[in-house]
Amino acid sequence: MKTHIISALVCFALSFSYNLKAQDAGTITGTVVDAESGETLIGVNVVLQGTTIGTSTNLDGQYTIKNIEPGSYTLEVSYISFQKQIITGVEVNSGEVTKLDITLQPETEKLEDVIITAEAILDNEAGLLRQRQKAISFSDAISAESISSSGSGDAAGALKKVVGASVVDGKYVFIRGLGDRYTSTHLNGSELPSADPNRKSFQLDIFPSNLLENIVTLKTFTPDKPGNFSGGLVDIATKDFPEQFSFQASASTGFNTKSTFTDLVIGDPSSTDYLGFDGGRRGVPQEVRDFIKSGQEFPTLRDTRNDPEAAETLDRLSNAFNNEFRPREQYGVMDQSYGISIGNQVPFLGNDLGYTASFSYSQGYSGYDDGVVSRYDLVGNFDDSEQLFRRLDVTDIKGQRNVDWGGMATLSYRLSDAHKVSARFLRTQSGTGEGRYLEGFQYDIPNALFQTRVVQYTERSLSSFQLSGKSYFENFLKTTIEWKAASATNIQDEPDLRYFTTQVDTFPSGAILHSSPTNNFQRPGRFYRNLEESNRSVGVDVTIPFNSFNGVAGNIKFGGNLVDVDRDFREQRFDFYTDTQNFTLNDVEGNVDAFFDSLGILGYSNSGRPEFGNYVQNASTPRSNYDATRTVSAAYLMTELPVTDWFRLIGGVRLEQADIEVVSQDTSLAVGSISNTDYLPSINGILSLTDNMNIRAAYTKTVARPTFRELAPYITFDFVGGLLFQGNENLKRTLITNYDLRWELFTGPGEILAVSGFYKELKNPLERVIRTDIGNDALSIQNVEEGRVYGLELEVRKNLGFLTENLRHFSLATNYTLVRSYVDIPELELLVIRNAKPDAEDTRELQGQSPFLFNFDLGYSNPDIEFNSSVSYNYFGDRLGIISEGATPDIYERGYGSLNFTANKTIADHFELSFKVSNILDPYIIQSQSFNGDEYFYQRYKRGRTFSLGIKYKI
Repeated sequence: MKTHIISALVCFALSFSYNLKAQDAGTITGTVVDAESGETLIGVNVVLQGTTIGTSTNLDGQYTIKNIEPGSYTLEVSYISFQKQIITGVEVNSGEVTKLDITLQPETEKLEDVIITAEAILDNEAGLLRQRQKAISFSDAISAESISSSGSGDAAGALKKVVGASVVDGKYVFIRGLGDRYTSTHLNGSELPSADPNRKSFQLDIFPSNLLENIVTLKTFTPDKPGNFSGGLVDIATKDFPEQFSFQASASTGFNTKSTFTDLVIGDPSSTDYLGFDGGRRGVPQEVRDFIKSGQEFPTLRDTRNDPEAAETLDRLSNAFNNEFRPREQYGVMDQSYGISIGNQVPFLGNDLGYTASFSYSQGYSGYDDGVVSRYDLVGNFDDSEQLFRRLDVTDIKGQRNVDWGGMATLSYRLSDAHKVSARFLRTQSGTGEGRYLEGFQYDIPNALFQTRVVQYTERSLSSFQLSGKSYFENFLKTTIEWKAASATNIQDEPDLRYFTTQVDTFPSGAILHSSPTNNFQRPGRFYRNLEESNRSVGVDVTIPFNSFNGVAGNIKFGGNLVDVDRDFREQRFDFYTDTQNFTLNDVEGNVDAFFDSLGILGYSNSGRPEFGNYVQNASTPRSNYDATRTVSAAYLMTELPVTDWFRLIGGVRLEQADIEVVSQDTSLAVGSISNTDYLPSINGILSLTDNMNIRAAYTKTVARPTFRELAPYITFDFVGGLLFQGNENLKRTLITNYDLRWELFTGPGEILAVSGFYKELKNPLERVIRTDIGNDALSIQNVEEGRVYGLELEVRKNLGFLTENLRHFSLATNYTLVRSYVDIPELELLVIRNAKPDAEDTRELQGQSPFLFNFDLGYSNPDIEFNSSVSYNYFGDRLGIISEGATPDIYERGYGSLNFTANKTIADHFELSFKVSNILDPYIIQSQSFNGDEYFYQRYKRGRTFSLGIKYKI
């Protein structure tokens, strides 16, 4: 081990010394692309005019000229069939890298050389917009610079800036009003597994922002992409080939007005909570695990009456658990985060070897002590009722401690200018400790105070390894082959979720009775759940260029991929009973700790029989455990055909064979399965009215498939939300027809004006529905006949210098999305609704769909004083959250605005100070129902404002 550490230090020292050696000279690097197609160009000659110093672009269209003496140079860029470009005034400084991306115009006839100045193209912020301008599909992108300037701490926060995107629960992205089942998440081109048992979407808050290079969101399907999205495909790119040696270390601390320096109800931590995972304190006790493994049944209270061995066993198993059934207070210290990264490219065996390594860690607290939770029902006929009946009204206290860390390492090696291989490893970990206490009244139990406590811990991890390569074969039809193989494992573990509900009755005499009546509430219990999902994929893409009949370059692309997903889901549940003949909650005056101190045998009767207080029973059932597999194999063929020099047609078809199977460990339950072969066509047309103006149109077909949990036909109880959920093994996949239209004008570097429209037809959409045959507050999932989604998007990004020279450092980025959706209400549910409201509509909007979204960002960037700042505002309209039973109004998450400010200042070249204020307006987070003009709160709370200060050192 010591030898490995010394070797690593020596390698780092050599790399560092190599960098120092090159400090006196400078470097010019960049990418060369075709101005018409947006494709990178391979083999372009890039030479310093008047010298013999130069190079040619590699298979990524990149060039690098090293060891250049400081000074001002003229660059000559030439390539067969393209106009030569001469770039003057290229400044090279000692020890610095000058980044110069170049666009070449095809040479349709003999023209003079194009001469421009370097200042016209030195705009790194505009790089992604240039790619978007020439992209073959509708897309939006966020650069690393934009993520940093917005103050986003993770990928989920960054995606709030995407046109038409909203983030639900701080981690799930909804695009164009479509829920997370219509969104696909990829990491460097490979699909990620989901660790949430109830959702398809990946939890995007697991990616720290300093690991990201960019985030690209595709809104239209092309055959070289998976067909399981309709809202958007989010592709997260991590950092790859560094342009120069870089080292960065950062630290920040933050203060939240609701949680910092406050006692929060969370629960006692384990010794490793600061690392984002439980240290074993919350696990099922070893003695209980061994007993279950032996195949024996837990003794019942009846078994212990005349069986001393059974009594001793039940006592031992009950006392194996600790007595913690209520949230314990933790002191909320200031939030903190740290990050470190290093990267370089160095010569190795005659070619470039690029490496990056980064690590980030953060810890924060959140919570509130003034929340409200209520439940309302419609009693009687809709038209005859004046108000809703209040069933529950309680105060809500909640605390959370979040720990997140992530590490990433990348190696990329250029075997030659025509061949490159890359390996990436990513490991993230997230741990959340949570406590909740609710107290109030249930109105069907008069004079009784309702109390419930929940203690929960959730840990999530992602391990991803990717191997990819790209090769260019000049002598074989100039073919480019890209391949990738990836393996990812996502784990979500919820050890020892504890819940305990009680009531306090006050009688006219003044007497008080503490109890936990099981006819009204769930028994006190402990719940353990573990989900592990593994994703393995391989894929290859082959691109062959050609000249169309008009001489303009096009290409044919074909390939395929295979994705194989396995999920293991296990849960255990242990309920606690009380022998009320010997002991009750009232005996300890409602003291929860004292109540659960009384575990197992409390004593013996005169006849020698054991007298129990609280004792444990194994309430686990095989039907709650399942194994699932999903295999999707695909092949595609597509072409990019330049019909004229101003109109491109991109068309093709993708064949996907999908097989999904969910098998419960209860063999009496039916197997949930889906097997479909789908042909998914895609036609995209791009009309280039001018060099900087496009009209895009697209017709595509895609699919949406149910999640594993939705296919698993068993009932679970959500102890926090209080809802039953029943899976459905008879689900079908949803077929979606998409129509898209966009006009876009690129008015300058980093600037755009765009208007987009979209329309989607959904056949057999999947919707959550009320199941009255299961019981109150019971949900299931089923296909309904059809649904429709349509909308409009507006986007503006503009430097304000066009108004006056004094505003040249200000930039505006804003977008607005208007969405409407309709989905059929299932017949049985509609019948129940119309029993109370005969004129009820037979459609409703999609769950999670906001009717409008608004994003605004005003930025200031002054390179002269090295100061940047931005003010951002995000707002979403009311969106359907929970479907209510019968004609009771549905529950909506009410729209609110989020106002944030960030600023950073470079000091002494290598240091940067940052200041952020998040959630400045601190609005109420509200879920509510509306009836006869009145609002009825389902839940309401505030998150508090957060202030943070950070420092960064960078080379």
